[in-house]
Amino acid sequence: MNNCLGATDLTRTAALLTSWAQAHYGPSAAVDQVAPMPGHAGISFGFDVRSDSAEERLVIRVAPPGVRRSGPADVLRQVPVLQAAAVSGVPVAGVRWWSDDERWFGSPYFVVDRLPGSSLSCWEPLEETGSDADSIFAAAVDALAAIHRIDWRRQLSDWAEPRSLEAEIRAWEPVLRKGRNEAWIAFGLALHEELLRTRPPEPAPAVVHGDFYSNNWVCQDGKLLGVVDWEIAGIGAPLLDVGWLMMIYDPACWGPTRRPWMTWSPPPEQLGDAYRSATGDRSPDLAWYQGLACWRFAAITAMNLHLHRSGNRPDETWELIGEAFEPMVARGLELARA
Repeated sequence: MNNCLGATDLTRTAALLTSWAQAHYGPSAAVDQVAPMPGHAGISFGFDVRSDSAEERLVIRVAPPGVRRSGPADVLRQVPVLQAAAVSGVPVAGVRWWSDDERWFGSPYFVVDRLPGSSLSCWEPLEETGSDADSIFAAAVDALAAIHRIDWRRQLSDWAEPRSLEAEIRAWEPVLRKGRNEAWIAFGLALHEELLRTRPPEPAPAVVHGDFYSNNWVCQDGKLLGVVDWEIAGIGAPLLDVGWLMMIYDPACWGPTRRPWMTWSPPPEQLGDAYRSATGDRSPDLAWYQGLACWRFAAITAMNLHLHRSGNRPDETWELIGEAFEPMVARGLELARA
């Protein structure tokens, strides 16, 4: 489709964005600084718009062409949750435009303000960030507490149905099987069964981000400016996000390449304690939720490593993450049994 955005043809992408900008900002609008945004999912570009009335830095997220508009591929479902988050005091980029009109880019899209700064990537070595990292993580935990306070019954009543813990656990088995690694499937399913056996009482549901960690925070000068990448957000157990955050920064979950880098972030226990302080939640089940995070990410890793190695979706980062499959599942089993 010749009206689809693509990283391999930035000239064509810039031309499409210019046509869109001239329709929305006026015939004098010009577009420059077009570049793919960092990340491992979705189609997203940063760009600048200059017109007689405005000079703005923006980001566009476009649905993948030819893919059924559901789940993460339904980019427009991010719009209401971003709006609700902003109203609830969560730092997010302001939503500027959105539409299901496919004449511009061949699929639905939305446009947000581009925040200054950058994310803290946990997939590569970082220089020591000291107090900056401490202040960013503290602000991020406060932002997470604000996400979980969103009044979804009032603000997002028709947005998504709550997902139970059992449904959450079972949802990732098909993802694991897409990795086509029989040994990993067998090991992963052991964790799947242990989580089902030991699952805690059903919690009150809340908005969950689903992928809350430093790669999805935009920061500058030791300050958190925004939480980004809401494509798998939903309604479910709020401690899903806390367990995920703890799992990402727990050295016991990771392989030999990444583990030595893990000196700049707070330890997982500190992150859990900070969330408890921010919310007053004294749940004894944080270890179990970290085990659930291990299961979710192990399944995602198996699928994406297969897609990378098969050439269907090349991304060398999954070689690094793939080292962690076995230690992650083993850590998940330990936590679930605890």
